Amino acid sequence: MAKIDLSPEDLQLLSDCINEQKDVPAELLTKLSPGFFEKLSADGRFDFKALDKFKIPTIEYAGKRPESILLAQAAITGGAAPLQVVRSFANGKNGDWKNLIVQGDNLQFLKACYMNQDPLIKDKVKGKVKLIYIDPPFGTGDEYGGGSGEMSYSAKIAGSEFIEGVRERLIFLRELLADDGCIFVRLDYHFGHYIKAILDEVFTNNFKNEMVINRIYKNVFGDSKFIPTSTDSLFVYSKKEKYVYKNVKQEMLAKREAFWRHMDDSDGIRRPIERRVFGKTVFPPANKHFKYNHKAIEKMLIERRIRFKCSCGYVHIDPAQEWISCPDCGMDEPKLQYLVQEKNLENFQSNWTDIPGYSSTTGYPTENSEILLERVISIASFERELIIDVFGGSGTTAAVAEKLGRRWIVCDFGKHAIYTMQKRILNIANSKKPDNGRKNEKYNYPPKPFCVVSAGAYDFTRIMDLRKNQDAYITFVLGLFNIVREKSDFSKKYKLPNIYAEKNGDPVEVFPVWDDEYLKNIRIDEEYLRGIIDASGGKLKGDYYIITPETCARLGDTTLKNVGKEKVNFKLFKFPYKVLEELSRHFQIEEQAASSADINRLISSVGFYFNDEVKVEAERKNGGIKITKFNSGILDKNGQRFKGLEGLATILVDVDYDGKIFDMDVAIYSKDIGEDGVVKVEGLTKDSHLIAIDKHGNESKVIKIK
Repeated sequence: MAKIDLSPEDLQLLSDCINEQKDVPAELLTKLSPGFFEKLSADGRFDFKALDKFKIPTIEYAGKRPESILLAQAAITGGAAPLQVVRSFANGKNGDWKNLIVQGDNLQFLKACYMNQDPLIKDKVKGKVKLIYIDPPFGTGDEYGGGSGEMSYSAKIAGSEFIEGVRERLIFLRELLADDGCIFVRLDYHFGHYIKAILDEVFTNNFKNEMVINRIYKNVFGDSKFIPTSTDSLFVYSKKEKYVYKNVKQEMLAKREAFWRHMDDSDGIRRPIERRVFGKTVFPPANKHFKYNHKAIEKMLIERRIRFKCSCGYVHIDPAQEWISCPDCGMDEPKLQYLVQEKNLENFQSNWTDIPGYSSTTGYPTENSEILLERVISIASFERELIIDVFGGSGTTAAVAEKLGRRWIVCDFGKHAIYTMQKRILNIANSKKPDNGRKNEKYNYPPKPFCVVSAGAYDFTRIMDLRKNQDAYITFVLGLFNIVREKSDFSKKYKLPNIYAEKNGDPVEVFPVWDDEYLKNIRIDEEYLRGIIDASGGKLKGDYYIITPETCARLGDTTLKNVGKEKVNFKLFKFPYKVLEELSRHFQIEEQAASSADINRLISSVGFYFNDEVKVEAERKNGGIKITKFNSGILDKNGQRFKGLEGLATILVDVDYDGKIFDMDVAIYSKDIGEDGVVKVEGLTKDSHLIAIDKHGNESKVIKIK
């Protein structure tokens, strides 16, 4: 990303706009992101009225922020943590595309894609997504208490907060779409009408249709005192007027029987007007023409799909016999007819209640049906094009995109969802072939290369492993603090080594942990800092940033003076920059789901987080397992450690672990575990292992159930 040069006056104006929730002036927008907006007035300045937003009915609510503010903040401050590969599957050449399962706050990930800086997705996602499908939490604010699929939409965030959360994500999703891309948004009656207005605003009235889909096929759930609700809405919008739509056929609700139709009922004249059929030359009525040409008629004659019908009812259909006259009445005025064959396919319409809206192949609540996603993906994309779902859940979008030869990215905050999606893709060969569910044939193809990626929650040891690739390490740790590595040779500019970027015009050093000998013998102390001043010629002044692992620093932020008695403010960005307990106190993060009812909360987190290993032990007990030990470093809201199993969110079980890939078979929520730590689990074997996940998403190692 090119450096953005703003004057002190510009910075003050931007700060005022953000603090006062006002639109950023056009002149400043063009400095922040030249060409950011496509609609410009004749003089080249941004014209807000060109967006036609004042012509679109909009809704106002508490906490709604101007779109220009949201995008400007992302462009200037980042607000997105870098991506860290956690696990990689299947082989692929270096540089080839790998499909992504992203664990973390989807807003963080969307900002990372929008900023287009992270090496993993740079120039691969922004503006290149052909289809987006999302099924966000429905913003009910309560629990439905219904059947499968609905029971887990107890979105704890409701009202204006929910609407704004969805709106922010829609704004960034729009920026990722290709110019001919589309977005499909599934919602129910609770907030669907509000989000429809938001979609009109964000996508500038590029509304295409509203599909009616089933919640549960041939089933109605809920205990409504009036009319039970059995359908959801699927809103379709395009980024621009031009968009991809393939005229895919759908199975009709009822098969159409074959019938005969007059061939001369088409308006207009075609030459030649006559046809030779059954040895007789026939002509259409005035200003009409026959539907088929001679070649098509000859084929249909053989198939016995052409006939003469007399007014008396007599039918001549044998191509081996010439027509002379009607043998019954003697008339010679036969009507030429063709057979319209039976048909069970028709063009798609907006009523999609012919297929299920949810399914339960994975056991994950709120699992969208593959038949539904097959229809969506087939209509709005072609092979090799990129599909995104940032409310990934069970991974239906990824699975169907994989089978249909599309590239895909799915995202979810919950660890249960991540392991569900991982398992689904790894075992995709044994799943059903995409055929609209009419057959039971297996797909039979292995998955294409994919990886599981973390957005904001990191394994510190993996960061240190990056030392083997100096450039990768530097890029990653700079990204942790929203600093972009630049091509300039800062080492020459400051006469200092290891300067790879500037922050607000001041140098940023990355402590050289890739040098094992240096790392072994050198620590950041006052002597080290004075050495920096001396090496610069004694004239270094202002702020000087150092990014370093916490273990490499023996002091915090420190101010020293140069040879001219001017201040040098050394600011240390340490990671983990706080001990886990302190992080737990202040890190803004929603808890991992501890019950199926919490699985689809709208989740936002701030900043980044370093995972801490959970300690757990388990043994077999009464047809299940007993958690005999559980320790996690996280704290409750009062700053106290959780007692017993209180900090536990989920137990994931692989009943036949192969020692290589943890292939989750069972997910157990802490709500379902007894106070004694016992829970019933079926299908356990001698190779059964588990992973324990605490409420902040920290995991244990894969441990054997004794």
